[in-house]
Amino acid sequence: MKFRVYVSAAAWALVWVPTLVAQGPPTALDVKASAKKTFYIDNRAGNNQVSIFSQSTLEDFTTVCNRTSGQCELDPKNLGSFRGRFSLRVEDLRTGIELRDNHLRGPDWLDAARFPEVVIEITGVEEVKRTEGNSATLKLLGTCTLHGKSSPLRIPGTLTYLDETPVTMKRVKGDLLRIRAEFEIKLSDYGITGPAGSDTIGLKVSDVQAIRTTVFGSTEVPPPPLQPDKEPTTSAPAKPKPPQRPGP
Repeated sequence: MKFRVYVSAAAWALVWVPTLVAQGPPTALDVKASAKKTFYIDNRAGNNQVSIFSQSTLEDFTTVCNRTSGQCELDPKNLGSFRGRFSLRVEDLRTGIELRDNHLRGPDWLDAARFPEVVIEITGVEEVKRTEGNSATLKLLGTCTLHGKSSPLRIPGTLTYLDETPVTMKRVKGDLLRIRAEFEIKLSDYGITGPAGSDTIGLKVSDVQAIRTTVFGSTEVPPPPLQPDKEPTTSAPAKPKPPQRPGP
């Protein structure tokens, strides 16, 4: 004798719904924190680094910057809320050769005197996929402003959220955020062509620059930057008063 068992769609829903609820929505991290928080990019939270790789016909070199700044906002229960602004100073870029660093900052290249900062602004997020309880992959959407020009970017990256613990507090107070990303930019998109008639782009400097970056942020507001000491001002000595003449 054969028996057939029929299970209604409603019954399957009762079986699967608790599982889905336990996992949470795909754009939420399994962390204690909730609601939007502001993170300040700060080396106290971790070693921020930007590495830029140039591979051309005659020369390969790597440019490194260990000083980045900025801040971002994130609700760990809604990763689509991520927004941020990150920057570095052109004068902090190092290629390993001092003469090349001077050329890099000069008017034929990044022109640090006129355009002292490189800025990336993130205005949106897409393709969020949680990979672990406190981590996710995503694409950051925004613009890069370099050499006085702005160009759109889609940056693949990974994001990891750390609730404050006694261990993390040994480094800095507050919740921590780590962002790792790899992407490319073209110098020609920003009007950077090198010295006129030199044909340096392509031969010794690649038009395509591959960028790998790691930045750390903390919800702890960083202390204000130190101000240089000022020399004490000395006031001019008071002029002596003329002697008083005796009255009549």
